[in-house]
Amino acid sequence: MPTYPDRKYIADVFRLFYDPPEGTKKFFDYVDENVKWQVTGQHRFSGSWTTKKDYYDATWANINLLLSEPGYKLEVPEGGVIVDSETGWSVIEMKTVDTKTKAGVPYNQHYSWHCRWNPEGKIVEAKAFLDADHLEKVLGGEQRRQGLV
Repeated sequence: MPTYPDRKYIADVFRLFYDPPEGTKKFFDYVDENVKWQVTGQHRFSGSWTTKKDYYDATWANINLLLSEPGYKLEVPEGGVIVDSETGWSVIEMKTVDTKTKAGVPYNQHYSWHCRWNPEGKIVEAKAFLDADHLEKVLGGEQRRQGLV
């Protein structure tokens, strides 16, 4: 039976998001090149991708254009990581911290990411759940303000 990452390992990986942009870059070192990634919902950043590059380019790269520095700052609340050590699946709760658009509008988002890890400690599959209405209002509004849509 394979050994998958434990709760501490996964929490440490996701805590990298608390230190953008360096932590965000480090986080993606833990994502497999051929990851299967889905952002659920019916909004401008929803979709499915089969490589890390395609997922990053379609989502993070575009969202980073909309946020003031340092960008996405995410925290994992206490108890925010649940792990199934038999299957490699985990659920990670995250919330944005001091994240604003370039126009200064707060982006207070709440996420649940469901990730499957391989025994080497990389994410090979993920589904991201979020408040799509809030994303559309805040990030969609910033895209319109910047003339990007």
